Amino acid sequence: MSPRARDTLAELLAALEAIPSLGWVTTPSPLETLPSLEQRLRLERVLVKRDDRLAALRGGSKPRKLTYLLAAPECREATALRSVGAIGSGHLVAMTEAARVLGRELRAHCFWEPLWPGVLDNLAFTASGPTALAYRGSRVALALREPWVPLGRARPPLAGIPAGGTSPLGAVGLVRAALELAIQLVERDEPAPERLYVALGSGGTVAGLALGLALAGLPTTVRAVSAVERPFTTRGRLLALVRETAALLAAAGVPLPAGLAPRPIEITHELLGRGYTHPPEAARAACDALHDEGIAVEAIYTGRALAALLAERGGGARRVLYWHTAHAHPLPHAEGWRERLPSALAERLRLAEAGRSRGRRRALVAAGAVAAAVAVGVRLTGYPPLPPGRVLASWELHVVAAAAEALLPPAPAVVSWEKIARNVDAYLVGMPASLVRDVHALIAAVEHGTWLAPAVRRFSELAAAEREAHLRRLEGLGGMGRLVARGVRDFCLLGYYQEPATWAALGYEGPLLGPDPQPPRPRAPRYAALVAPPGALPRGAAR
Repeated sequence: MSPRARDTLAELLAALEAIPSLGWVTTPSPLETLPSLEQRLRLERVLVKRDDRLAALRGGSKPRKLTYLLAAPECREATALRSVGAIGSGHLVAMTEAARVLGRELRAHCFWEPLWPGVLDNLAFTASGPTALAYRGSRVALALREPWVPLGRARPPLAGIPAGGTSPLGAVGLVRAALELAIQLVERDEPAPERLYVALGSGGTVAGLALGLALAGLPTTVRAVSAVERPFTTRGRLLALVRETAALLAAAGVPLPAGLAPRPIEITHELLGRGYTHPPEAARAACDALHDEGIAVEAIYTGRALAALLAERGGGARRVLYWHTAHAHPLPHAEGWRERLPSALAERLRLAEAGRSRGRRRALVAAGAVAAAVAVGVRLTGYPPLPPGRVLASWELHVVAAAAEALLPPAPAVVSWEKIARNVDAYLVGMPASLVRDVHALIAAVEHGTWLAPAVRRFSELAAAEREAHLRRLEGLGGMGRLVARGVRDFCLLGYYQEPATWAALGYEGPLLGPDPQPPRPRAPRYAALVAPPGALPRGAAR
């Protein structure tokens, strides 16, 4: 496969203009060579895409996503924006600058990460902006207590942006970036790189580039270097995002070749280390590799991607490209930014900077982490064997069946609680991906939301009466709790009354589908008063 001609690439870029954007990324980021790495790794060519030198939102790859996400109607009409990230999140940096440019407030939900270089710089910038910070001690705590926040769900006039800005609409920005790269290669008469190294976080960058490279005709494999744990960086999840992005482009009128498939994605977790916020020594050491080139590399994302390139020496490729996704440094901040931090975050930051997180506190935190890991493992495993549905996973079917047993009248003998759950699964087949994502989040909130109540066990392990009481408690909370409780109730009812055996309890005799060859059945006495005598006409009608 060879790159498409420049005119064809320009036409594809023009077609993308049909998708509303704020026009924040109109000029390409620089494409440079790295002679120092070419000599060190003995490669023919090492290119770097310098998204840190994009002009919008302090640079980085996030403006490519946000220029589309924040142009959506719900964001244009919102009075405030909401998103999520670690305390040193580059995504929250871009969201802070976007809120400033748009004249909105940002409600930033954040969680702790160690104070690697650049973390305080990012936090200070975020806290100095038009930002209201909310803090949780960990990703797990945030996901369990506020599961709708990482998903980008919000009610007007608040608009939610998903973690990392990742969605099909956000990925469009990286499709455009791949076309931009192809044009630069054509203009420079530069052969296409055989491998592209890029960090893998929430997945939007990798999915968008894999689709865009294929659309541009570049024979480049995407080497996705994971910064996030395996359950969140699966190939299936990335390919689903690719499909949804391609569907969005097709609906917008972008001409996609028949049978277009994304470029190969190779995922590596070798640089994950102890987890997302704990990059290994190799990633931290890689931050110095480009110091003389004037490129500031941070350890969590770009450090991991660069470390993979250094360790693999291109992985057999002679021509490689490293996509630098980080924003520019340093960032400005207000003098009193610490005073704007939530008290719990300010105290933890004070202890960390004083070095008091060692010793007894460190042991307690380690013990707590082990206990949390065990608790999470217990909650996520140990379900009885059950074949998964077409949409719902095995454990989700268990949760729906458990809710149905707690909420519904006793089912007829021919209808099992599992059958009701599978009816719900069948109903979801073919539904929009956004609705299916909401249903997954709803079921997870019901199953694991028992930590908000006295119950330590997950929902499906409670006795039926306890399950009913928990759902009533959720409804009594109002707001999102009421939506979760009523949502699971409605799905259970939907699955229950799909079964004809349950209709008798309603006095429903079934749908009337055309002429009945059998004699009419006698009507129930309670409906007799509603039946007009033969030959009767409506009042006032002339014979």
